[in-house]
Amino acid sequence: MMISKKIITFEEHIKAQIEDVRALFEVMEKETTAIAIRKAEQIESLAKQKLALIHKIQLRDIQLSKFEELKTPSDDLKKIISNIQDSLNKCHLLNDANGSALQRAQLSMHKLRNLFQETAGNSEMTYNSEGHASGSRTLGTNLKV
Repeated sequence: MMISKKIITFEEHIKAQIEDVRALFEVMEKETTAIAIRKAEQIESLAKQKLALIHKIQLRDIQLSKFEELKTPSDDLKKIISNIQDSLNKCHLLNDANGSALQRAQLSMHKLRNLFQETAGNSEMTYNSEGHASGSRTLGTNLKV
């Protein structure tokens, strides 16, 4: 029994590439929103979708490079390729902006965590060998009158 594979034309590959790049930009816009509202689970899910689409686009680039049409592209094809490249450049810019926003959020969380740890350290109580409390909570409470 022979299994036949459908041969995908150059035009079908180009249309699919356009659709994948469009989908990538949409995912990245959703990622921007998720970052803004700090939805960690959504950010992670969108990052996985983004990576899958990037991989798909890279594989399609390899497939497209095998076609003769790219060796001497028509003016229409040049315009299509230019539009795809422009869309990918927008994706790169949005990805850079999202990355910066995530770095700022991570830095803010790190500062907040340090502040909490510092505050917790200030309210800790310890006891000396005689069983008397010492620490910031006991300052001024063991005065002898």
